[in-house]
Amino acid sequence: NLSLIILKYFYLGDFKYAPGTIASFFIAVIWFFIPNIFFVQLLILVFHIFFGFYFCYKFISNTNETDPGYIVIDEVVGMMIALFLIPKSIPIYVASFILFRFLDILKPSFIHRSQDYGYGLGIMLDDIIAGIIVLIVIQGYC
Repeated sequence: NLSLIILKYFYLGDFKYAPGTIASFFIAVIWFFIPNIFFVQLLILVFHIFFGFYFCYKFISNTNETDPGYIVIDEVVGMMIALFLIPKSIPIYVASFILFRFLDILKPSFIHRSQDYGYGLGIMLDDIIAGIIVLIVIQGYC
């Protein structure tokens, strides 16, 4: 089923422990090898955002679950945003990964409230916001 493949991001969501962390790490490793060319990264990101929102909406429309742990497309998108055009440096990538996971797990303030949006939006929004905050912090550091 294509919907579950996307939502679980090629079954990374099936890991028993910390599927969001595993998916985020996987994307960080893959993204390191994607060149820092604006349109290349933007195209990949927009593609993932579109399908993430679409399949989250379909999921919420067909189930009573709100944000199960096996859905990791949101972590994938959030991590991609956090790494968007940052320098290809392992320490910077590690810092981005740690900060993203920190914000995604603790969900301070408005990040937590963003989960309350319906129609599958809340599944994606908290990670998108966390990714944007990480991107701003890391770009400010670089």
